[in-house]
Amino acid sequence: MTATRKRLAVLGGVLLVLAGAGVAFAAYLSSGSGSGQTTSSVAVNSTISSNTPGAQLYPGSTSTYTVTINNPNPYPVKVVSISASASEVTSGGCPAGTVTSPAVANPAGTIAPNGTVNYPLTATMAADPANSCQGQTFTMPLTAQLASAAG
Repeated sequence: MTATRKRLAVLGGVLLVLAGAGVAFAAYLSSGSGSGQTTSSVAVNSTISSNTPGAQLYPGSTSTYTVTINNPNPYPVKVVSISASASEVTSGGCPAGTVTSPAVANPAGTIAPNGTVNYPLTATMAADPANSCQGQTFTMPLTAQLASAAG
């Protein structure tokens, strides 16, 4: 047998082995189809509570008070806005709207899952409040819009 024939025989044998391996590999391939399922949580509303009442107001004055917003959800949230507010009628007969608080858009910070953050707000007393407004506590109804900050 000549050298050329030996080389051809070896090359042929190698090709045969590779072809057989390819067929054996292909014989183990398969595919499947189906589906999977998961669920999503339901957002739980936050609450706003009074934290610090701020300095006492007098006609035409402004004071900073603090509220705490909680996040009862299992994911972080960002406060998108806190509503403007006007005081309710007091137990002493001070008229509604005597004290106002402007809206706050995009206050800084993120509230961690199941966490709380304090936010400073501004309250202003009317320049000419009724005499019945002296020594009163003013309740400021507020709402906050929150958005998930998961990422």
